[in-house]
Amino acid sequence: MIKIERFVVGEIGANCYFVRDDEAKSAFLVDTGDYSFELEKRIKEFGAEKVKYILLTHGHLDHIGYASEMRKKFPSAKIVIGKDDAHFTNEDDLNLAWQFGMTMEHFDADILVEDGSELAFGTDKIKVMATPGHTKGGVCYILGDSIFTGDTLFRGCIGRTDFPTGDRNDMIHSLRKLSALEGNYKVYCGHDSVTSLDFERKNNIYMTREELV
Repeated sequence: MIKIERFVVGEIGANCYFVRDDEAKSAFLVDTGDYSFELEKRIKEFGAEKVKYILLTHGHLDHIGYASEMRKKFPSAKIVIGKDDAHFTNEDDLNLAWQFGMTMEHFDADILVEDGSELAFGTDKIKVMATPGHTKGGVCYILGDSIFTGDTLFRGCIGRTDFPTGDRNDMIHSLRKLSALEGNYKVYCGHDSVTSLDFERKNNIYMTREELV
């Protein structure tokens, strides 16, 4: 059974998720933007060697800023990012470190993914959906009935499109893709609370507006 825990990290309050499969004895992280004592404690309790991936939804500092340190601490974990955001991890004008007045350790990801990529996890697979708009290489990760949307889709809102490589038309296309998914999903956003795809289809003005129909 998959269990998902949310940890709010950093000054901006980004969500980092610890996802584990107790039966398969495997786990992964989503968006390790900053240090969390409680998160690292939980990882060590579960078994540091069981963490398989550090999944990054996009290349902004508040989501990737602690990824390199986490890989050092838990070397079994491979860093994964969308191929079109791969260079964000080494360029402060793209990852917004300069804008936040902060610094981060530059690094290269281990695995680059694109739309349709799959990552083995226990007896299941993590599916990758490219969702550009907030950044060109933004992706969502789907596992079972859960989807990790980063800064593409929030509860009642969406991510900004005015940062470098962001694009409003790309965002509209990405929201269409999410809206067209069959069935309902639990939506684990990059900021704020967990929501559901059905709730957003019905209540999120950005998903109900005419340009998405």
